[in-house]
Formats: sequence, C-alpha cells, structure tokens
Amino acid sequence: MAEWKELSSKAKNLTLAGIGKARDLGESAKLSLDNVSEEENKKRIYAEIGKRFVAAHPEAPEGYAELYAQLEQADAKISANKARISELKDED
Repeated sequence: MAEWKELSSKAKNLTLAGIGKARDLGESAKLSLDNVSEEENKKRIYAEIGKRFVAAHPEAPEGYAELYAQLEQADAKISANKARISELKDED
C-alpha cells in the first residue's frame, strides 16, 4: 500500500509541476504579446515625433537630407498613384 501512496504522491507532484509550467507558459505568451503591442505603440509614437519634427523643420537640418529626400520620393509616388487611381475611376 505504501508504494501506491508514494506513486500517487509522485503523480500528483508531476501534475502540479505541469500545471505550474503551463501557467508560466501562458504568462510568458501574454507578456510577449504585450511587448509586441508596446513595440507597435512605440512605432506610432516615433512616427508622430517624425511628423512633428518635419513640420517644425521644413528644410532638412544637417544630417537629414537623405531622409527628407526619401520622404519627397514617397510623397511623389503616392501622388502619382492617387492620380492613376483617379484616372482609372474616370474610365469607368
């Protein structure tokens, strides 16, 4: 009988350990998702900082000329795409 009690005790301990690990994995997954969310939040904040910086400094400060040029290229491409979309709508 003592062997059954010992075996039962070991099984119970293993089950409790498994439950603890599952809880830890669940918490780890939640924390990872929270971090992803916060990283996205940081990207949004950085984008807003960038928009405000460019609005406050319409001429490229030293060291920013290449980035300003990239913004201008992106704006030009967006404008061209919008114009083409408008043409396509007018064709219908």
